[in-house]
Amino acid sequence: MTATLKVTLVLWLTMSALGCRGGARVQVDHSSNNKEVSLAAGQTLEIALAENPTTGFRWELKAAGGPVCAARGDTLDAPAAGVGKSSTRRWRFEAVGKGTGTIELVYRRAWEQDKPPAETFRLTVRVE
Repeated sequence: MTATLKVTLVLWLTMSALGCRGGARVQVDHSSNNKEVSLAAGQTLEIALAENPTTGFRWELKAAGGPVCAARGDTLDAPAAGVGKSSTRRWRFEAVGKGTGTIELVYRRAWEQDKPPAETFRLTVRVE
């Protein structure tokens, strides 16, 4: 067996083993509200929700899916040109333990904490 073939085989086996551990990112959006998603330990979950920060409304993390998930940050995609245009908030979570947890996000204005949120997004996460 040539050295190049051996290296190729080792790389292929390594990538295959990593793929079996569930390394692919799972992406969900508003259509997954009040549903359940299954992840493997170490897998990343991304939740993408429309947000309109120019109106004061923003998604706020209330529950990060513990103890089975850990929040790994969020980003806001650049909004479309113009005032009042929507953008997308992307939350990332990592499956860190086996079991079940709930991720909950609320959509509200920061100065209206005494009012019910305009929207609530809930996702049950099962890590196997």
